[in-house]
Amino acid sequence: MRKGYIYAVAAAVLFGSSGMFVKMAQDTGLDSISLLTVQYMLAVVIMFGYALMRNRKVLAVGRRNLFDLGLMGVIGSTGMTLCYYTAFEYLPVAVVTMLLYTYPVIVFVYTFIFEKGSMNVQKTAAIAMAFVGGILALNLAGGNYSYPAVGIILGLMSAVFYAFINIFSEKKLESVDSLAINAYTTLFSLVALCIYRFPTYIFRGEVNRGSIIYIVLLAIFCEVLPLTMLYAAIKHIGALKVSVISNIEIPTAIVLAYLFLSEKITLSQLAGSVLIVCAVILIRKSDRA
Repeated sequence: MRKGYIYAVAAAVLFGSSGMFVKMAQDTGLDSISLLTVQYMLAVVIMFGYALMRNRKVLAVGRRNLFDLGLMGVIGSTGMTLCYYTAFEYLPVAVVTMLLYTYPVIVFVYTFIFEKGSMNVQKTAAIAMAFVGGILALNLAGGNYSYPAVGIILGLMSAVFYAFINIFSEKKLESVDSLAINAYTTLFSLVALCIYRFPTYIFRGEVNRGSIIYIVLLAIFCEVLPLTMLYAAIKHIGALKVSVISNIEIPTAIVLAYLFLSEKITLSQLAGSVLIVCAVILIRKSDRA
């Protein structure tokens, strides 16, 4: 059980650095699809290479599991990361991170509707807190629409896809090794991206030395390690607990963006992030009741 909490915390802290690296990589001239494609190429080589050297049996999955892995990779991983990375082209790191971490509320709504979870005062209050927190985080109070709508939509869509990944992996892939889940879903996502846009830019030399540095950092510290630990944590303590602990990414992202990207955050946004975190914690407490 303790491993599950350690994995979840470590994954959240590493994920918290992803926004900073994505912003830096985009400043070198790569768009979201190009960045993701090259990042996934490296991540796939690392994960399959490691598995083949250490224990190739973890890669042995049945046809049904392979189909589920393909589904989660093409729909979940591709949708989540593409929306998430593209949102950084429109919004600051802190705002995108706060939008992504509305996903625990989505997990709760799924549980309530499709698994016949009960509604009580705590759960109702949690939903209300998350809604108000989102308004404050986006500076929407008083009609101040300071961010592009497309960025907000992309951030929220990344939360929907992330919730899908958490729920689907818990329900469908419990018997599959965590590294195998990450390796296969990344591979299927890579294939989908290459079909959508074949990476000819690699052969044209458009990936420069500066880009490669951030691609390596993203592949190792924001893809291979955190996602593998995330799937392991879900196996140990479940998607709902992991979703609560994952909110550690919010302050991590805010601090890193402030220190390295000189991004500012208002008191309203800080209050919004606190309400979002409180909302998902309240959901977890209500689940215990």
